[in-house]
Amino acid sequence: MPVIVEEVPRSRTAALSVNFKVGCRDEDQDLCGTAHFLEHIMFKGTRKRNARQFSELVEGAGGEMNAYTTKESTSFHVFSLDETFDVMKGLMADMMTAPLIDEEHVELERGVVLQEISMLEDDPEDYSRVLLDRTIWEGHPMANTETGRPEWVKELKARDLRRFFEDHYRPPNMYIVASGHVSAEDVVSWTEGTFDQLPPATRSLKRVPPEPKACTKVFPREGDQAYVELGFPGYPGNHPDRQALLVACIILGGGTSSRLYQTVREDQGLVYHIGTFPQSYTDCGIVDTFFSASIGKLDRVMRTLAKELAAFKDQGPTEEEVRRAKRWVKGMLVRKLEGTDSRLYWLGEEYATCGKVADAEASIREFEAVRREDVARAMNDVFQRKRMCAVLLAPEKAGEATARRMQSLDF
Repeated sequence: MPVIVEEVPRSRTAALSVNFKVGCRDEDQDLCGTAHFLEHIMFKGTRKRNARQFSELVEGAGGEMNAYTTKESTSFHVFSLDETFDVMKGLMADMMTAPLIDEEHVELERGVVLQEISMLEDDPEDYSRVLLDRTIWEGHPMANTETGRPEWVKELKARDLRRFFEDHYRPPNMYIVASGHVSAEDVVSWTEGTFDQLPPATRSLKRVPPEPKACTKVFPREGDQAYVELGFPGYPGNHPDRQALLVACIILGGGTSSRLYQTVREDQGLVYHIGTFPQSYTDCGIVDTFFSASIGKLDRVMRTLAKELAAFKDQGPTEEEVRRAKRWVKGMLVRKLEGTDSRLYWLGEEYATCGKVADAEASIREFEAVRREDVARAMNDVFQRKRMCAVLLAPEKAGEATARRMQSLDF
């Protein structure tokens, strides 16, 4: 089992995560939402302790315990003072090896998960991104939403969650990450003593890369605002131009000095916020340009955006833009790695996506090596009109009219 440890002797905190290489893309299609629901249930107690006892021990150790589910992984993590790290490791071991997955707790937690889904669907900015995933990856498990859908969550039983646990929450689907005032020898010893005797996972993962869809879809929503997501197939985590693409996205829509923000927001006042963000997975990627605008301004935003994309692709970035974007990336990474918790997240996410142990200095060198021509190449490769998947969460009539006019846009 892979064990990734970053020792920071001068830190007064310690962090540990137990990670499973399984997420919502690995669920059975009639049981979507299982991975996320199981993540919730894991906190409801074990055969030794109930949920309240767990919480009292965690807080009594000055610690924190949490988890999250993504499309491709599920991570459970603890943070604590270095002096109480052994307590937190013991609690993590108990949770991972002896969870109490029963029907009573499933029924109680079902309402919480359904409320989480409702909150997601009530937030148009978050929900429009969900709709983009469902549209661009339609017909593939990558279209699954981490939280699942209400109609599926309502049907999940304790036996479904137990089966998912036995199928996937076992070696070789696991890897351990630790950071802070920790000992590599101690973490490896704890890992071997806790997990080496577990039976192997009963089901192997069989992933097939998705084929992204190029289309335009309108999802009706009342009101005078439209929420727009423009998705383009991006790069997987191990692609050699992944860093160049990130630099391109920063120049295009990564901050308040970006081209789209300055043109669409500052110069023309058409939107409150607009941005571009790349997301990499193990075998695919997506670049999302997103904004919201009043219906009366929607067409102007689209024309301006298309014009900026065409100019960027035609002329490429300036040397100053590349320099500024690389420095911004370096600043973000350095700030992110100041805290024990954020270092743990970064190490785990990089391993999950790229399959390698991350090194901060090496990552910075990779970004600093990106050249103007690399950015131009990634920009022209990814931002192709014929490959765009557009989602509009908008009043139906106005949205359909804009969707028709979008067909004539080119870049």
